[in-house]
Amino acid sequence: MKPINVYKTIGGYRNYDKCRFCQHNIFSVINLGNVPLAGGFIKKIDDNSIISEKFYPLELFFCPKCYLLQTNNVIDKETLFKDYYYHSSAITTLVKHFKSNADSLIKLFPDTDKKFIVEIGCNDGELISILSKKGFRSLGIDPASNIVKPLIKKGLPIINDYFSESLAAKISKRHGKADAIVSFHTLAHIEDMHDVVRGIKMLLKDDGFLAFEVHYLGNLINELQYDMIYHEHQFYYSLHAIINLFKMHEMEVFDVQRTPIRAGSIMYYIQNIKTGKRNISKNVKKLLLTEKNLGLEKAETFSKYNKKIMKTKKDLMELLSLLKKNKKTIAGYGASGRGTIIMTYCGIGKNFLDYVIDDAPAKHGAYTPGTHLLIKSSSILKTKNRPDYILLFAWAFFDEVIKKNAEYLKRGGKFIIPLPKVKII
Repeated sequence: MKPINVYKTIGGYRNYDKCRFCQHNIFSVINLGNVPLAGGFIKKIDDNSIISEKFYPLELFFCPKCYLLQTNNVIDKETLFKDYYYHSSAITTLVKHFKSNADSLIKLFPDTDKKFIVEIGCNDGELISILSKKGFRSLGIDPASNIVKPLIKKGLPIINDYFSESLAAKISKRHGKADAIVSFHTLAHIEDMHDVVRGIKMLLKDDGFLAFEVHYLGNLINELQYDMIYHEHQFYYSLHAIINLFKMHEMEVFDVQRTPIRAGSIMYYIQNIKTGKRNISKNVKKLLLTEKNLGLEKAETFSKYNKKIMKTKKDLMELLSLLKKNKKTIAGYGASGRGTIIMTYCGIGKNFLDYVIDDAPAKHGAYTPGTHLLIKSSSILKTKNRPDYILLFAWAFFDEVIKKNAEYLKRGGKFIIPLPKVKII
């Protein structure tokens, strides 16, 4: 079999030369080069699978009018989401997070059986399951057929489709208007957000609200989180950009809440301007001021960021090179989109890592995109064949990973944290 980097076929994509929110001119500020799909894990390694693997240019553009940071190249959604490896229920931190959000909805809507909650991008149904057990009328929507079809057969209220204005109309006709629509880390994945916002506005009751959580641009910039930049993530939201988008649809942000999930996220709360009954919180004004101080409405902020992540890459590669020179064994931990980006951007493959560990059984036995490293269970850390060092791609879930693998540390194992600053623990 030929070396993997002989084949780098550039896949098909659509290109936008204008801002996808306001149609203003945009310009490049961050470029990570040609990258494989973050979730494009390979089930079997052979010449055919390697030749058919596609790489795509990954570049971020900034809009000086509405302040949106966005990809200009978009891959077909069927390629991205129809066969999906990500399972939120495999991550204990996320399961606890969903339970906490369900409890918040119960406090807000104690008469649960009279309330209708819709989740956009329900993945493997963790939140929908909790809401249903609590008595809510709930409905999940997700396009990943391989994940949700088995759940639908088990009776979970899920629609296997993409959320859109037309689907919202069908849901409204069949189930009625929603008291709340929620979404966790999916509304940055959608090519046409105007269609989605129209659907949200149509499906919500006049006094209903949207609560959606996404990774926060401020954290990405402050903590050099370039590993959150990949093709699924088409938009990198600031509050400024969110306000400008929803204002186009006569909707407004009435509150924001920071969450520690995925190393820094924001929950945005949206209502109709004319019929919403909630006052705009002080959190909104406070975050707007913070963003101005961070320079999130200035293109030069992102150009400087591009130079900083190049320095982080250099630091990590110098450490890995030193460890390999000293004959140390190294494995990755976290076969995720973040891991794909770090490995591809830095050039980390079999030259540095022996394999990658992941806690999701669905990934075991598969291979990482681009680098083609075998994915194994964390049980290997309990054997004599455990690696000397682990490069923690799942550094955003540091506490959970460290707790689960405390025995590995006791036996002398070390974790390498790649971001925001390279260090060994």
